[in-house]
Formats: sequence, structure tokens, C-alpha cells
Amino acid sequence: MRKLFWRVSLLTLTAIIIYLSLVPVLPSEGIGWDKSNHAAAMGVVTILAFLSINYDAYKALLYPCLYSAALGLLIEFLQGTCTTTRSAEWQDVIADFIGIAAAVLLLLLKKQIKFSKIRVT
Repeated sequence: MRKLFWRVSLLTLTAIIIYLSLVPVLPSEGIGWDKSNHAAAMGVVTILAFLSINYDAYKALLYPCLYSAALGLLIEFLQGTCTTTRSAEWQDVIADFIGIAAAVLLLLLKKQIKFSKIRVT
């Protein structure tokens, strides 16, 4: 049942991200909020993808990373080809990959903390 919850959450978030990435947006004078949004979104997608698969090792991080990276690349492709109000940017892809890497580090840190607690007791 938990896996179903995470899978539905992942698919819902994926649909929301795609929608928000393709609708027209007002131009903003930014200090990089767009890039932090990319990083945060792909970080959360990576964690949800990890939680939604049946895993028995942290080698399973590969699949969530591939899912998130493919989503980020797809969004940039769609923004560059299917909209007139959005544009594809390599900086967005880099921000996506930073979010993915941050999520992986958090998951690995969680694993390290979990195993260190087991060893202490």
C-alpha cells in the first residue's frame, strides 16, 4: 500500500511539473529562483521515484536518477519546441542535475545514519 501511495504521488507530481513547465509565465526579474525551483522539483521527484520502487539495495538509485533526468530533459525539449512563451536552457538542466545529486546525497546520508544506529545498539 505504501508503494502505491508513493507511485501515485510521483505520477501526480510529474503531471504538475510538466503542466507548470509548459504554461505561459510572466517574465520575472530573478536572482535564480527559477533554477532553485528546478533543483527542488527534481530532488523531490528523485526521492519519490526511489520510494516508489521495490528496492533491496541503494544500487536502485540508478532508476530514480534516470527517471528524473529524463523528465528534466523532456521538459526542456518541450519548452523549446512546443511553446512560444518558454525556452529551453542548459542552465535548467544543470539545476535539475544538482537537485538529483542533492536527493541522492540525502538518501545515502539517511542510509548511513540508519546503519550507524544499528551498529551502536
